[in-house]
Amino acid sequence: MDIEKFQETLDETFGNVKSYLDLKIELFKLIAFERLAKFLTSVFTVIIIIFVFFFVLLFLSLAFVHWFQETGGSAMHGYLIVAIFYLIVGIVIFLASKRLFLNPMVKGFSETAFEEDEDLLNSGDNEKKKNGKN
Repeated sequence: MDIEKFQETLDETFGNVKSYLDLKIELFKLIAFERLAKFLTSVFTVIIIIFVFFFVLLFLSLAFVHWFQETGGSAMHGYLIVAIFYLIVGIVIFLASKRLFLNPMVKGFSETAFEEDEDLLNSGDNEKKKNGKN
């Protein structure tokens, strides 16, 4: 066996392995970037929805106070009713915060962070099928 040919084949194999590993690292970076982008998009969407919901509640509260004042009550009593309503809602949300917020957030984050990439998982199966192996 020719030593130079063997050395050349060995160098080529190492080069191919290095290239393969570099491509896999790049693939994992791209997958991580995609998942981070999905997560941040979800976070910003939730923030925007909360912001809009806040303003809807604000104007509904002001409309209630105005309506209450028009029907013969005082504005102060209307604001007190709204404040007591928000206090009760706040206590209920505080008591149920784990079930309402924490669990869905953890579930959503874990689905985004640990979702399986179909192409990545099927790439090994496709190689086996091409080579005739199962």
